[in-house]
Amino acid sequence: MRRLSFNAILAAMLLAAGSCAAQGHCLILGSDLFLAEDLPKTRDLNFTGNLKDILESYRYTENYSAGSFDCMDTCIIATRILQEHGYNPSTMARFALKGRDGESHMWLSVSDGLGRFAFIDTTAFASGRPVLGEVVAADESGNYSSGYVLISPMKVMQCFGYSEERFLSHLGAVEKTQQGQLYCAKRAEIRKGRAGSTSEIMEMQ
Repeated sequence: MRRLSFNAILAAMLLAAGSCAAQGHCLILGSDLFLAEDLPKTRDLNFTGNLKDILESYRYTENYSAGSFDCMDTCIIATRILQEHGYNPSTMARFALKGRDGESHMWLSVSDGLGRFAFIDTTAFASGRPVLGEVVAADESGNYSSGYVLISPMKVMQCFGYSEERFLSHLGAVEKTQQGQLYCAKRAEIRKGRAGSTSEIMEMQ
């Protein structure tokens, strides 16, 4: 997957969405997305603990449905919630080519401010867990440490043929489930989260 050319990825995306094909090559490498490889996983347990507290304090109010309410919608919602708590996640993705193993997926990466990252899968609710997402365990991080970082997530999704209205209509499909006080991220940790912007990943590649 990582060895495939960007043009091959674009071709797969254009085949997947007829409306995108009408626009030609609607994505620009470096402007809309870029490839990140082998991002190191954070070792900061306080950092991941704070993320877990936030993720477990919300749930989606819609059921998982591929193509209707899935990882694309939940990444947008989870990004908004995490930003409200002082973090700045980036959206990452892998694209499955026709005739090859694997499937397309989107998830979030959040920097700890020290050059390492926590990865969040926002589709845990598909298996019945009432959470916003799950911090990926260390033994599974290899499946999330490499992928395309979406500088313009909405543009990429629109290139697949999805409308902006779909995602905007789902922004409110979340509710808080814990009334107790969340662990508050220390100011230094909040600064780390804000440092975890897409530009930081670009500097590492």
